Amino acid sequence: MRYPKDLAVWEYAPGRKLAQIVFSLKNVKGALAQVSTAVSESDINMLSGFESATSASKVGTWSFFADITDARDDVESLRKKLLAVPVVVGVEILLAEDGFMVDTQHFPVRFSNRRALILRTDALSEMVSHMWSVFGSGAATIIDQMAESMGRYTAQEMIEDFGKEFVVNALEEVLQTYSALGYADIGIVRRESSESVSVHARELFECEANARNNLRRKSIFFRGHLRGFMSAIFQADFEVTEVQCRAEGDDACTFLVARVESIVPRMPLSSEEKA
Repeated sequence: MRYPKDLAVWEYAPGRKLAQIVFSLKNVKGALAQVSTAVSESDINMLSGFESATSASKVGTWSFFADITDARDDVESLRKKLLAVPVVVGVEILLAEDGFMVDTQHFPVRFSNRRALILRTDALSEMVSHMWSVFGSGAATIIDQMAESMGRYTAQEMIEDFGKEFVVNALEEVLQTYSALGYADIGIVRRESSESVSVHARELFECEANARNNLRRKSIFFRGHLRGFMSAIFQADFEVTEVQCRAEGDDACTFLVARVESIVPRMPLSSEEKA
């Protein structure tokens, strides 16, 4: 079973009094429980949000949108009450205008401690479709090369962070990052070689968009990204073949990923070698 991951960018509730509450908390056991108790006792309804704390950090962040229409305290009294909780290091409370609350407190967005941005799949699919309309079949080459470059760069970052040996040995888990990042619901099967895998991608964003638009076009972006990703990890050429595709009417997209074996022709023996 998969659970959707919603990123809280804004909240809209006309006629309600909304706020964004951002806590800095000591990174200790039970910190969230203490703060959530104080929040609920103030009759505040917690909406979308997130918490962030690594195992090495002493302070974490908990941030959420909140409906404070029925809150018992005014904003200043509420702030003082929350600051009095022992695990709270700091708290910010920002009020919305006209029931529309935008997250203005979290920048830059980071993925694995590196600058990132949030791009919706329908927007990306529209960009790709527009490239096809402008460049025709030449768009496939552009998209493929861009995606391969991205895949290589992503793999190199992972190798820098974890080391090549770890990335190779944990290949199935590493490839699951495609699910974590929203590309598709990924399933991995190792094949006869440790460097060969089958990647089953359900709801792959690219092919889902093609299917909705009645396009019988297989994945270009994901196939190129996967090829670059595997090639950079193993420092060898890889081939990625899409054998099933949602846009072609299959239940899911399946990719066979295999190392390209270099075949060196055998040279005829010289007379000296024959002797």
